[in-house]
Parts: sequence; structure tokens; C-alpha cells
Amino acid sequence: MSEVMITSTLSRSATRQHTATGSGPRRMPALVLLLMAFVGFGLTACMPAPEGGNLTDLNEVRASVGLPELTRTPELDAKAKAQADRMASRGTIFHSSNLASGVTEGWSSIGENVALAGSVDDAQRALEASPGHYANMVNPAFNQVGIGVTVRNGVTYVVQVFVSR
Repeated sequence: MSEVMITSTLSRSATRQHTATGSGPRRMPALVLLLMAFVGFGLTACMPAPEGGNLTDLNEVRASVGLPELTRTPELDAKAKAQADRMASRGTIFHSSNLASGVTEGWSSIGENVALAGSVDDAQRALEASPGHYANMVNPAFNQVGIGVTVRNGVTYVVQVFVSR
């Protein structure tokens, strides 16, 4: 996908059961399959989630201008993920209709970046190239972030929710 859409604002798991019966030569393939499944699970478990990589990218941008790292919070992650899911369901990007909804009291400012692209990295590069999105990333007041990523039909939807407390 060559097109990237961005906008900002401020204020499978599947379970498969395999049963092998019999003895002799059939056991070896079943053992090999079982071993391959465990190795594959281990490799998948070690792979970083796209949200974690995006946090690293955000914090690298902040470090480049001398700002402290953002801290991810489950509350903001849930909000960002829900928005990414909504956007993926509609096939386009748009902002949360009420950005403060679901965010516990005690914050003084809040912002949201939304993007769609072919990958999280492509979305992040586009956000960094946009002055409004970049301003959210390097806002010294922001100290918490939630990140949501949803991939649907080959399109990656990224939401970043920033809060200062």
C-alpha cells in the first residue's frame, strides 16, 4: 500500500487440536509436528508486539529532543485499541468522538494521533513527518500513552492516545 492516511487531535487466536492414533511410524511425524508447534510458539512468544515497537519509536523521537520517555498504561492502551478496531471496522480513520471518555480523572491534557498504512513503521514515519502529529509526540506535558494497532485486510490502523498527569 503506497497511501498513508493520518490525522491528529489534541484537547486470532485460534486453537487447533491434533490427535495422532496408532503406533510405529505414525508416532514420529506426530512428535515432529508437536516439536515444531512448540518451537513455533516459542518464536511467536518472543516476537515483539507492534505496539511495543511503536512505543520504542515514540520514545526515540522524544529522546532526540531531550524529553523523558512516555509510559504506557493499560487504560490508554484499551482506549487506543478500541479506536483502532472501530476504524478497521469502517475501513477508514477518524478520531474518537469523545477523547476523554474512559480516561480516569486527574489528567490535564489529552491528544490523539490516528493513521492507516501498510505497516506500523510506515504509519509512524508518516506521523513523524506531519507537524501536528509530531507536536503530540514531543509535547513535554505528555507523560503517558496508549497504543492500539489493528490489522485488517492488509491495512494497519494505528492509534496513539497521549495524556499528561
